[in-house]
Amino acid sequence: MKNHVISLAILLCFSGSVYSQNEETPWLFGVGINSINPDDSEKSGYKLPSLSLTRYIFNNFSVGINYSENDVEISNEDLYYYSLDGIIKYNIPVDSRILGVKADPYLSAGYGLVNFGEGDISFGSKNTSYGPSFGAGIDFQISKNIALNTGVSYKSLDEKNAYSNLQHVVGIKFNFGKGDSDGDGVPDKKDHCPDHPGLIELNGCPDSDGDGIPDEKDQCPNVSGSISMNGCPDSDGDGFSDKKDPCPQKAGINGQPCPDSDGDGLNDNIDNCPNEAGPKSNGGCKLADLDNDGTPNVDDRCPNEAGSKEFNGCPKLPISLANFLNNYSEFFFDFDSYELNESQKLNITDLSKLLTQYNHININIDGHASSEGESEYNMLLSKKRSSTIKNTLIKDGINDSRLELRAYGENKPNYANIPLSERKKNRRVIISVNMDL
Repeated sequence: MKNHVISLAILLCFSGSVYSQNEETPWLFGVGINSINPDDSEKSGYKLPSLSLTRYIFNNFSVGINYSENDVEISNEDLYYYSLDGIIKYNIPVDSRILGVKADPYLSAGYGLVNFGEGDISFGSKNTSYGPSFGAGIDFQISKNIALNTGVSYKSLDEKNAYSNLQHVVGIKFNFGKGDSDGDGVPDKKDHCPDHPGLIELNGCPDSDGDGIPDEKDQCPNVSGSISMNGCPDSDGDGFSDKKDPCPQKAGINGQPCPDSDGDGLNDNIDNCPNEAGPKSNGGCKLADLDNDGTPNVDDRCPNEAGSKEFNGCPKLPISLANFLNNYSEFFFDFDSYELNESQKLNITDLSKLLTQYNHININIDGHASSEGESEYNMLLSKKRSSTIKNTLIKDGINDSRLELRAYGENKPNYANIPLSERKKNRRVIISVNMDL
C-alpha cells in the first residue's frame, strides 16, 4: 500500500512551479494518512488523520506540531494509537528535481507523547509515554501554495507500555501566510507598498507617472517629474516645483518663485496688478490720480490741478495762490504807519492757509514807502511794514525760512509822486512768489 501511494505522489508531480515555506509565506499546514510500524510488531495500515502545522522562523528552520491517529496490532492485541509532538524542521537548501518537479527535502526533530491503548488524549495515562522523534521527508511542489508530501519519522520510547516505532506519512500540504498580498512579486515583508502592485526595482511600489520615483515618495505621483523636485515637474525651470510654485509658467527671480513683471517690488503672485506698477500699500496697483500728473490723490496737494512730484502734485504756482495774488498782492498803509487794518489781517490769514497747503511755495515780502521825509527813515519804515506781514504769517504757522523780507524805502515807487492820491499808493508791501526756489 505504501509503495503505491508514493508512486502516485510522484506521478502527480509532472508540472509545478513555485512553492516554499519562508518568511513571506511562513505557515504550512499538512494533512495525510499514516502507517505505524512498532518495533517487533506488525505494521499498521494507512489511516487518517495525520496533521501538521509549522511556522517558518529563520534560515530554513521552522517549528510546529504533528498529530497522528491509527490502529496497531501488538502481540495479537488491537490497540488505538495517537501521538502529539512538538518539532523543529530544517528545509535542506538544494535545488533538486524528481521527474522535472521541484522537490524540497527536509529533516525534523521533536519531542512529544505517544499513547498505545486509550481512546482519549491524556497526558497522565499509564499508557502515555514521552520521547524524542527524528524524521525526514520530501515536499513535491504542484502549485504555488500546494505540495504533496511523503515522510518518515522514528520515535524512540523506553518507558513501560511504550513501543519505539517508525511512522510513514503521505499527504498534501498547504503553504499560506500574508506573503505577497498585491501579487507583484515582491514579498510583503520587503514590499514598501504591500497593498498596491508595483515594480520590483522600486521595492514593490507603483510608479504611476513613470518618472522612476515610487508613488510613496512622489509628491506628484500622476505627473512626471524629477528626483530633485521630489517627483514633481518644474515647468518654468526656476528651481521651484510646480506644486509649490504660485507662478508655475513664469520663472521667478532672485531666489523667488515668481517674477516682478512691473518692477514695483511686489512679485506677481501677490501683486493685484502684476502688469502695472503700484505701491505695496495699494496691493501693487496704481493709486487714483485725478489730474494725471503722476502724483496720486492721496499724496497730491493739488489733486485737481496737474503739477509735479517735486511740488507734491502741485504746479510751481498753483492756480488758487495765483488768483489770490492777483487780487491781494499789494497791502497799502497809512502815512507813517506799518499797522494792518482788519480787512488786511483777514487777507493775510487766507494767505497763511494757502501757504500751509502749498508748503513748497516761498514768498517775497517787499516793503515800500512814499517820498515824504528822510530817505533813511523811509527805508526803516518800509522794513517795518514788511516785518508786520512777515510776523503775522509766522504767528499763523508759516516757517520763517519760507519768507524773504526785503525793504526798498522810497527807491522803487510804483506810482507817480503827484497827485497825493497816487503818491500814497507807494506806502505799500508787495507779496510775490519766490520763483528762484
